[in-house]
Amino acid sequence: MEADEFPRAKTAVTIFKHDTVYNADSVEWCPHKPNTSFFVCGNYQLTAEKGAQDLGPSETRLGRILLFSIDFFQGLELHQTIETAAVLDQKWCPNQIDDASILGVVNANHSLEIYKLFNKNLELVTKFLVIDDNSETLILSLDWSTGKFDSQKPQIICSDSNGNIHLLQLANNELIFQKTLHAHDFQAWICGFNYWDANVFFSGGDDSIFLKFDLRCGDLPVAKNKLHEAGVTSLHSNKSREFVMVSGSYDEYVRLWDVRTFKAPLNELKMPGPLWRLKWDPFCQKFLLAACMLGGVHVIQANVLDNMMIADSYYEHKNIAYGADWSFLEPQDAGKFSAKANVVFGSCSFYDNLLCVGAIICDFNSDSHDKDTSATNE
Repeated sequence: MEADEFPRAKTAVTIFKHDTVYNADSVEWCPHKPNTSFFVCGNYQLTAEKGAQDLGPSETRLGRILLFSIDFFQGLELHQTIETAAVLDQKWCPNQIDDASILGVVNANHSLEIYKLFNKNLELVTKFLVIDDNSETLILSLDWSTGKFDSQKPQIICSDSNGNIHLLQLANNELIFQKTLHAHDFQAWICGFNYWDANVFFSGGDDSIFLKFDLRCGDLPVAKNKLHEAGVTSLHSNKSREFVMVSGSYDEYVRLWDVRTFKAPLNELKMPGPLWRLKWDPFCQKFLLAACMLGGVHVIQANVLDNMMIADSYYEHKNIAYGADWSFLEPQDAGKFSAKANVVFGSCSFYDNLLCVGAIICDFNSDSHDKDTSATNE
């Protein structure tokens, strides 16, 4: 789809911009009160270093974790910059642990790191070397098991560039390794739990395969789907509709699935570019925020039975929009930043080194989606 064919922006406006200096690839908003004004942006910078004599230059993957907050009076404030290995993915634990907001980060040093938000700063709690070798394997994504049900000892799932899936548990401020499964022949771009049943999780790979696992049934996938026409890059379980999962792919399609059948999507929508991230909204789980790499950032009205549609679009990013996330600010607080908005979101683009905070209007109270639930209560 050419740029002049893109859906037109309707209500989306930019509130703040920030030059991240390093390439930016993830935005994750803290879901817990009173920290809903805080979010992180992850960076991944590939740099050339002078190598040893006769060996030529070598490449180093550098990263940063940038902790921000937004305020109507103070604006966009950068509180902290953490120098680390290149950041591939970040996720806040959906529930607080010991009354603290907890952030998980995976990076190019084979590690999963756990941080605690305290006094407007992130403090390292613990870290675990997921892959203990000298390979260039990257930990590509992570997800927490507590998207629906709270736990003080949540599980964490990670995927890597060798096609493996790793399961760990966070308990008493320590990461406990559980097992590694081989899932894909190429990069396992994404993994995610079924939030309604943490025994079940999913993965998507560069082999265009979408897999379902159930820990009660051993280490092999219990279902395999090959309908994606390119790499599977994004997954997200819906915490309000038990059997609904969304997937995104390089093939530019967003697909909704009933995970009980897994044979064909319930619905699908062609997007203006390859998908990298998809996030259900935190208020009613009837809208999706989609980062479409070279095709902008979009809000999708994600009906199960009726036609899916792009409800709004945002085109501030020019070169690979990788990161996008909804804020958890209440609508009345979002409206302070823009009189024509009830929700704030964050997004970032890689080669632009650009972080944006925007605002849009979403009809979260609409009854037009209620009949969607019939597809998940059979």
